[in-house]
Amino acid sequence: MKIMAENLTRARPSIFKDLLMSEVIQSEALINLLDRKGIISKQELLEKMKRVQENYNAKSGAHLV
Repeated sequence: MKIMAENLTRARPSIFKDLLMSEVIQSEALINLLDRKGIISKQELLEKMKRVQENYNAKSGAHLV
């Protein structure tokens, strides 16, 4: 995946940026909808995301921000 992303950024930075922004917009819309419907609060989701990220970092040795 890393090599694919690196190749994409070198070849077409605007495509990579557009894909990333699309993901951010979709995630934000989903988060807001779940929060508004009372399914999960933004705080609960952020806490879960942090735990998942910590788990990923521990398993992969990577340190995502």
